[in-house]
This record gives sequence, structure tokens and C-alpha cells, in this order.
Amino acid sequence: MAQVVATYRRSRKVAGLHDLKYVCYGVAMPMQDGWCVLGDDKLRDELLADVENLNESRKRFRCFQALLSSYFAFTRYDGQTPKTAHAGWEILRGWLWRQRTLFQWENKTEKLRTPGWFTVLAKHENLLTDKPCDRYGKDMLRGDNSNLEEARQGLGIPRDSWVMEETILSQMRSAANLGDTPFKSHIDQLLDVINGQTSVDVSELLKQKSIAVLVSRYARCDIKLEHPAMRDASVSIIGNPWLKRTAWDAWVKNFRDQPDEEAREMVNGWLTRQLITDFFALLSSDGQADQRRLNYWLRFVPDIEGTPWLALGPDAMRNNSKPYRELRDRARGRLLRLDNPGASNNNAFIMKMGERLIVEFGVTGHACYIYPSTPVPFKLEGLSISLNDMKNKSLGESLRHADGHILWERNFDRVIFPNVGYSSFTTSRPKAKPQAAQNAGHNFSYVEQYVKKFSIRSEDHRPNGAFWVLAKKGLNSEVDNNLESWGFKYKDGRGWWKQ
Repeated sequence: MAQVVATYRRSRKVAGLHDLKYVCYGVAMPMQDGWCVLGDDKLRDELLADVENLNESRKRFRCFQALLSSYFAFTRYDGQTPKTAHAGWEILRGWLWRQRTLFQWENKTEKLRTPGWFTVLAKHENLLTDKPCDRYGKDMLRGDNSNLEEARQGLGIPRDSWVMEETILSQMRSAANLGDTPFKSHIDQLLDVINGQTSVDVSELLKQKSIAVLVSRYARCDIKLEHPAMRDASVSIIGNPWLKRTAWDAWVKNFRDQPDEEAREMVNGWLTRQLITDFFALLSSDGQADQRRLNYWLRFVPDIEGTPWLALGPDAMRNNSKPYRELRDRARGRLLRLDNPGASNNNAFIMKMGERLIVEFGVTGHACYIYPSTPVPFKLEGLSISLNDMKNKSLGESLRHADGHILWERNFDRVIFPNVGYSSFTTSRPKAKPQAAQNAGHNFSYVEQYVKKFSIRSEDHRPNGAFWVLAKKGLNSEVDNNLESWGFKYKDGRGWWKQ
């Protein structure tokens, strides 16, 4: 077949019906240079005209069958398929629709006797429209693949056809059209499909399109608690939302078909929060979570610019267990090797907030260092960074995690708050800070998730009221301290509130 198509490309002629039929079977076949008949406007149109001009319905029908086979074999979800070929495939789709209608009329007038598969095509004429698989996507969401299998077996559609992948994408879109609660109930099963944990092979292009649908829809939910599986899938497939912003803007669109900034910031916040948690839990020197430091820095997630850097010492770099592999994957693009770490289990965490770079170390006993971000006091663009470069008191300020007459957290607040736009000596969030305002909804979602761990209910009455945490003061000092640090006020008989 390839030789016949190559000859047709060169001579622009076919020797007879036999060769014409083979060219029809091969119109979607890419040559070594990426060329295919569908992408060649003139040659494609001449071929379709040659088929239409055949003087016998039977001959035209045989070529129609061959072109229908090519239509299903087209590589729609291959990133290497040229745009010209996609445009030609759409033209072929319209041509097949018109010819099908003509053959139906000829069948009724007994000019042509059509085989059984043509009846199946009439029943599944949606396959020749611009929404070819919507009906199958809705069925699949309900766990019913009978209609798809009827079409696939009746029309001889191969399992690696774009029809199977388009059905998956339609399944994602059908879920996205549901209300928040039913949509969320389908997320895990849809992520299994995207991650290739079902019998259907999913191309990289389809993965990108599918996860984009899910993450954009999730960002529109009224309550959007962190979804670890969605976070990891979106970062793995599309990339870090801060470092790969161009890819996110290209794939993840809102209902106005504009880059979905809210979805991107949502996932970036999730990623930052997880990296902080990993650092103070997984990477802690003694294997025990440093809860006070973890709780302290989690408050600042909406104010951390971009994705933090992780500088890993020898132990964390060599550890090949699943949690460490996942950590290194999440930190890709912001991962450094920590040179001269002192202890082999030491690591460093670097974050930018406002006009400051803040460095925390994993091994206890090391101070936290705060530097002006301009000029950058050490190189972050390479593959490694030295511990000594990040402990330079002549360029920055060091703060120790030691309680004195006040808790060390309050001492840190005095230094950090003015540099990130907060008022000194208060825990209230700044009133005019665009990024904080954009992330306020995510902040309250985190609070809801946090208090739920303690079996504490919350109620959200915004924008006309306040966000309430229904807990009595004094029952849990950790919850009390965190809610105070997050700017919540207490009302006797009701609980903690914040607007």
C-alpha cells in the first residue's frame, strides 16, 4: 500500500480501480517525511473527485469503504501529525457524510445493495460529525460501553483508533458538565484512565487534554480541597505550573477559552504545600515531622512566589524508596544537590516571599536565614548549591527556632510580616495584595481540610458573612494557635471566625 501511495504522490495518477482503492486505504498513512494524502489539498481533492466520478455505484462504494477505514485509522492524537493533515481529515469527514447520504438513497431505490456494516454506520452516524463520540462518553461515565462496542465491532474500528481516545476525552467532558458532587465522585476513576491504569492506551496528547479538562473543572468547584492524585497527575503530565506556565496556558482553559489562571494557581498552591510538608516531615533529620515549623510555613503558602527550591543532601538524593522518588519528581525544575551539607541527612528549603529569599535547613540546630532577593545572594540556576553559601550572615539575617520570652514563631513574624505586606505584630492578612486576594478561597479550603482532621466542622457563609470554625477555645492548643496565626477571631458560644 505504501508503494502505491508513494507512486500516486509522484505521478498524481492512478493506474486503475485496484490502485485507486489502495490509495483510498492509504490516504491517512504518513510517509517518512510526515506527508500524507489528506494533508495535500490538491491531491486529496483530486482523489475524492476521482471516486465521485466512478460510473458504477458499486465501485464508488468500495472506495467509500476504503476511505472510511482511513478515516478511523487517522492519527488524531499523535503530536507529530501536521495541522494540514488534521484539516484534510475534517474535509474527508464531511465528504463521507455526504456520500453516506447518497448511498442510503441509492439503497432505497435499489441501485445499490449495501452490506450490514452500512446499517451500523447509519445507526452511529455521529461518528461522521464534529462531536463523534459524545454519546459514548456519556455511556462510559455510567459504566456502559455497549454502544461503543457495537460501533467498533460492526464497523471494524481498531482498538488503537482515535475513536477510543476521543471517547475518553468525551467521558472527561461529560463529567465536567455535572454538578460539583457527582463530578467529584468520578475523579478517581477518570484519573485511572488518564494514568493508563485501564485497558485503553492513552497517548501523551490525550493525557494533556484530559487532565486539563479535570483540573479546570475542579477549580470551579465551590469547595476544592487539595486532591493529591490530581495534583501529581497534572504536574507530571503538563508540568510544574510555575515553571511550565506556557504549557499550562496552552492546555488548561476556562469556560471562556482563556488560560485558566485559577486552576494553575490552585495546583501551584497544592504543590508548594506538599513540598513544605515533605521537607518538614519526610526529610526531617530524625524521621519525625517538625510540626511547629511545618504549621508555621504552611500559613504562607499563598504568599510564596512560584515553586520553592529543594536542595537535597546525599541521603535524600540516594534514597530510592517511593516517597523519595515522588518527592524528586514533584521538585523537578527546582531540585538542587546540597554540597557540603555537614550531616549527610541535611537538606535545605528555599522560598521567595515578597522581596526576600528565606532558607530553612532540615537538621535541627541550624538557623533560618533571610536574604534580600535582589541581588540574589547565591546561584539557584545550576545543579547544586553549597550549604556555606546559604549561611552568610554578612548578606542576610539569621533567626533561631528557640523560644525565649516569646515563642520563636512570633519572633519570626516580626521580621517576615513587613517583608511580605503584613502589618507588624499582627496576624491579619494584608487588605490590598492582589495575589493574596486571588488565593483567599484556597486558604479557606485549606483551613476546612485542616480542622476536619480534628473532627471539627466549619461553615462558609462568605461573601455575605464569615468563615466559621465551630470549635470551643481551649480544647486543642494547636488548633487555637494556628487559627489565631491565620487571623481568626473567637466568639464565645460559636467558635472562630474570619471574613
